[in-house]
Amino acid sequence: MHADVATQAGAEAGRAGRAGLLAAAALLAAAWPAPSPRPLDAAPLQVDCRVEAGRLRAAVDLSPALDAELARALGSGLAHTLRLTVTALDATGRTAAAAQRDVDVRLDVWTEVFALTIREPDGAASSRLAPGWLAARDLLARPTPFDLGPLAGLPERFTIEARLELDPVTGRQLEKIRQQLARPAGASSLLGRLAAVLLRAPPPIVERYRSADLSRSELAAP
Repeated sequence: MHADVATQAGAEAGRAGRAGLLAAAALLAAAWPAPSPRPLDAAPLQVDCRVEAGRLRAAVDLSPALDAELARALGSGLAHTLRLTVTALDATGRTAAAAQRDVDVRLDVWTEVFALTIREPDGAASSRLAPGWLAARDLLARPTPFDLGPLAGLPERFTIEARLELDPVTGRQLEKIRQQLARPAGASSLLGRLAAVLLRAPPPIVERYRSADLSRSELAAP
């Protein structure tokens, strides 16, 4: 009888612990500073759009975003993530198609070699080494083209917007948090990790660039 009471009490304590952790996580998430997009760059985004098997592939030039500020951040020796998002926007600014890619970047301060791990949304990943910032900048400035889906699904007139975000909260980090919340042992250390992820400062840097108007029919023409 006493064992049953103890088991029930333990279960209730576990549920209470999980509820407390979820509530704490929600509060921490609410406190996470939202990215602060800078005004759109006045110069049009340089983009090369090609149609392959009926699908639009957009190659963008991110050189303007790779400035001295970003070079200092990526050259710190700490691990960083760059999120690259390319979006097709209709005339009202609404999203018609989008593609995203994460690039993990870390500089070995002894060899001055940048290690880049490129992660696709489908989970595929590839790695590159760049000897110094100029080589890393070249790799980051002209990423492989982004697949924006069937050209026929886009409006007749549209623009391409490229967005670069430094150190967003990634899907992999959120998945780790979900797994830890499901196993609430070590609550204090878990909350510390949540705080480290969600309460970083300053807010992520976000750069945005937009192309001139594009025409679907012109791109489809042979």
